[in-house]
Amino acid sequence: MVLKIRKKWASLVTTLVLMVFTVSAQNKETIQDGTPEQRAKIQTEWMKTNLALSAVQTEQVYNLNLQYAQKNAFILQSKDRKLSKYKKLKALQQEKSASFPQILDTEQYKKYQELKEQMLKAIKERRK
Repeated sequence: MVLKIRKKWASLVTTLVLMVFTVSAQNKETIQDGTPEQRAKIQTEWMKTNLALSAVQTEQVYNLNLQYAQKNAFILQSKDRKLSKYKKLKALQQEKSASFPQILDTEQYKKYQELKEQMLKAIKERRK
C-alpha cells in the first residue's frame, strides 16, 4: 500500500514538474514532447502573462527555466528508477523555486506561489 502511494506521488510530482506552468492540454502535450528550450519558452511565456514580468525579468526567468529544463531532461532520460527520478526532480524544483525571489518582486513571487498551489490542487483532484 505504501509503495503504491509512493508510486502515485512520484508520478504526480513528475507530472507537476513537466507541466507546472501549463494550463491547457495542448500546452501539456507541447511541454512533455518538446525540447528543453521549448519547455523553457512555454514556462516563461506563462509566467510573463500571469506575473506581468518586465523585459529584464523575462530574460532572467527564461535563462533559469532553460537551465532547469535541461537538468530535468537529463534526469527523465536516465535509467534511474521512478522513485529516484522523483526525488531528483523534486529537489530540482525546490532549488528552482528558491531562485525566483532573486528575480521576482514580493508580489510577483507571492502570486507565483499561489498559482503553483492551485495547479497542485488541480492535479490532485484529477488524480482522484
